[in-house]
Amino acid sequence: GRLLEMQGNSFAAERIYARLTKISPRFIYGWSNLGNTQVILGKLDSADEAYTNSINLCVSDPDTGGKLLGAKPCDDLYILYLNRGSLRLNNGQYAAALSDLELADQYRGKLDATILQNRARARELTSDYKGADRDYTLSIQMAGSNPKEIAPFWLRGALVKFQLGESIEALDLVRRVEGRFPEAPEVRAALAVLLWKRGDEDGARRKFLEIPDLARRKFLDEEYLRVTIAWPPKCLGVLREIQTAVGD
Repeated sequence: GRLLEMQGNSFAAERIYARLTKISPRFIYGWSNLGNTQVILGKLDSADEAYTNSINLCVSDPDTGGKLLGAKPCDDLYILYLNRGSLRLNNGQYAAALSDLELADQYRGKLDATILQNRARARELTSDYKGADRDYTLSIQMAGSNPKEIAPFWLRGALVKFQLGESIEALDLVRRVEGRFPEAPEVRAALAVLLWKRGDEDGARRKFLEIPDLARRKFLDEEYLRVTIAWPPKCLGVLREIQTAVGD
């Protein structure tokens, strides 16, 4: 199945893993691999069910579930919770995602950047901005000072800081993200928001108008703002002031 996935044949891999779960319904990694494949195919509800089966088996019988086909016992429950939590985060189930990611952190037993990033997003989307800030900050600190480690999620961390009133720290983070992704529309829009709030209205207008027209029009779409990028409310309020100022 994994070879087929690597070759891009996810449909065939899904069929193999589905057959495997019928032959050995207590094989934990048959279910988890089925879930991974279904995520690739965009079958999020089916993948959720597959991950849930793997979690239930791992919790109830970690040894038998893993050894049926000579595989190792289930000793990585945190990955199963991380996978399901990440899926639920992308499927709009923010509270359920947060619960899974808390469990992933608990079973991991040490700081994990991937868990922190996903839990930060889940906390942000459930309006726990202080908790989100802690997780984003830890994850960013784990990346160190290497510019190549700057990632798009740093922008999320900056906007959460802005929501909490930490405008100077937010601007510093966005400047660093801009250095890595200077033409990204969301980065330009975020920088415009921070410049506007600092009182540099001319700079904010210029930065916002650097966004190509087609991309800039997306920022007029409420679904894009509230669901796709899901900016915190304080950021959205300033963004609307800028849009009014530039005539959008």
